[in-house]
Amino acid sequence: MKKLFFWVVLSACFLSCKKQSDPPDCDIQKTYADNAAKVTLTNGIWGTVSSMEGNCMPSVPAGSSDCKHCPAQRTVKIYAYTLRNQATPSANSTIFFDNFSTQLIAEVNADADGFFQANIPAGRYSIAVVENGKLYANETDGQEGLNPITFSTGLQKVNVVMTYKAAF
Repeated sequence: MKKLFFWVVLSACFLSCKKQSDPPDCDIQKTYADNAAKVTLTNGIWGTVSSMEGNCMPSVPAGSSDCKHCPAQRTVKIYAYTLRNQATPSANSTIFFDNFSTQLIAEVNADADGFFQANIPAGRYSIAVVENGKLYANETDGQEGLNPITFSTGLQKVNVVMTYKAAF
């Protein structure tokens, strides 16, 4: 009887001490589709802010990497088209900036699913995501424009993916 009690107690301790598993893998394609249904604008930009982390190299067999691509709730800042030399790099970074010297056109908060939308006039813009108090802009065009977009009219989808925690 004592042995049985011992094994029951030991089993209970083992089960209660079980390591918590990582959060479930994010289904970014489903998030993109769900966010498309949230658009309420008739003119402007909308999209999803997301973050990739881990080893995101293609793998064999498919799906064997630890890459996670999940929506991210962040502030999105839309500036007049900004060149790299119009931004102050943060600690010699090429993707994080302390500020942009160009005009801030709009600032919106993405929801828990990374969804954001903004009504903006036609023009050329740079989009930055606020990450740890810094402006994150990881893409450039041929003229050194940071996270550039050109918007004319109607609706335009603009997905912003933060990749600084990922390896490719």
